[in-house]
Amino acid sequence: MASFDKTVELERALLHKMLKEGISCRLHMHRLKEWYFTSTERKFIFELAFKVFHETKSILTRKIFEYEVTSKVEDKERTYYVGEWNTIEAEDSPETIEVLIQKLEEAHVGRELSHLGDEVDTLLEKGNIVEALSLLKSSSISIGLSAEDKPLVELTEIESRKETILDKKAHPEKYRGLQTGFRLIDKSIGGLFPGELTLLAGITGTGKSTLVRQIQKNVVILNPGVNVLHIANEEYLEQVEHKFDAVFTEIPYMDFKTASITDEDMKQWQEFMQKWQSGEMAYGKVFVKEVPAFTDVTLAEQAYRELESRGIKIGLITIDHLPHIKPIQQAWGENDERFKAAADCKELARWLRLPVLIPTQAATEVEKKQQRGNRAGKLDVYGSKGQVHVANNFLIITEKGKVDDQPTLEEWERDVLWLIDAKKTRDGPPFWFHARHSVKYGKVEEIKGSGNLGAPKDEVKALESIKRDSRAIKSTDEVDAIDATVDGDYSKIEETQEEEPSNVIGKYLKRQKK
Repeated sequence: MASFDKTVELERALLHKMLKEGISCRLHMHRLKEWYFTSTERKFIFELAFKVFHETKSILTRKIFEYEVTSKVEDKERTYYVGEWNTIEAEDSPETIEVLIQKLEEAHVGRELSHLGDEVDTLLEKGNIVEALSLLKSSSISIGLSAEDKPLVELTEIESRKETILDKKAHPEKYRGLQTGFRLIDKSIGGLFPGELTLLAGITGTGKSTLVRQIQKNVVILNPGVNVLHIANEEYLEQVEHKFDAVFTEIPYMDFKTASITDEDMKQWQEFMQKWQSGEMAYGKVFVKEVPAFTDVTLAEQAYRELESRGIKIGLITIDHLPHIKPIQQAWGENDERFKAAADCKELARWLRLPVLIPTQAATEVEKKQQRGNRAGKLDVYGSKGQVHVANNFLIITEKGKVDDQPTLEEWERDVLWLIDAKKTRDGPPFWFHARHSVKYGKVEEIKGSGNLGAPKDEVKALESIKRDSRAIKSTDEVDAIDATVDGDYSKIEETQEEEPSNVIGKYLKRQKK
């Protein structure tokens, strides 16, 4: 018999604490499940204790137990129930209730896995290999993760909620989302929160993965001790490593790829990595896992569990990218596949209580809009629009031209101006801002002063500094809008830029330069 079936002593110890430790019972009752108990007598005692607690907020007494046994159990069976109660009363364990629950949860997982294995074996014996594989994947991702159910609460029962709110007031840093380093993202939606899925869309070659890496870098730097897990299903491991090398050290990526790195840069890279590894720099760590294309999110969970077993806590998971994720369940066509893959990613975020960040493909229509200088739409993604509905946050990138302050570089090497447009945010209004993408280093920086939240007066100089990042101006209204921003009046710029925000700053500054 497997060890996870030998839980009698654990079950009795847990019931003993339920009957003796009222405070512990109050704190942990919502986590307890009937299926932890393997005998009819212990299940009866648990269900009765659970009922009494929820109805009276007190523990089960022997008097109530004897009354219920007398009224509900046949005479010939009562001896077994009373005997079990006596054994439980005499049972004592040095283990805390928290430890006992954890061990019983693990035993329950073992029984679930055993049952799942039996079902899979049955399907394999019948030759239903595809069904067996689908059942294994769809069931395994949730086994053990749903054990901690959340209590059904009434809003007017405020004592526990009051403690949380007061703790938030005293320690707000514990409850904030991960800071991304992009002012408007952090200000508008609070950063990246556990249990939430954020999608970044753009047409092929725009730089979606580059923006993801920049956010990853910012997360480990701005959020001390937070580690990031990067799942690569499109690029190979060495390629991903060198792109991270470039964004962290600002040594050109192509120098790594083409083996043309100088001795000086090699020394700089090695020193940086040694300081990072030793903890001299208070950065979190980035872990990279290469997985085959068109595999499902269970591989991401496996990587997370592997790190967890090594005592490494992950604060953010990124999967690059969504079109290469295969859904766990069978999909009916390409659109359904994309939708179900996004839903799996959302479930990964919810089950692991982590933010998940994933780039996805924009619709081909975005390229046409980009060429016309228009903004992308709310549902301009390739494939199913359902992936947008599943996401908590949806941002889309469009290019707004090259900078003209790098005349010695080839066209393809020059920095690019972006419009980053947040089309959907679960807990706030849409917003947008401009960014500069350094192609050479894979670096992305928000252009200060841009965006629909207005430009603080202390950032007016930043507007002057981006005169180089400009395009030809056509509208006098747009000039007035920028002048209003510099003067501290943002209403006019918001009104003007609602239709075409991406051109206002650039066109104005181009004209000023001329």
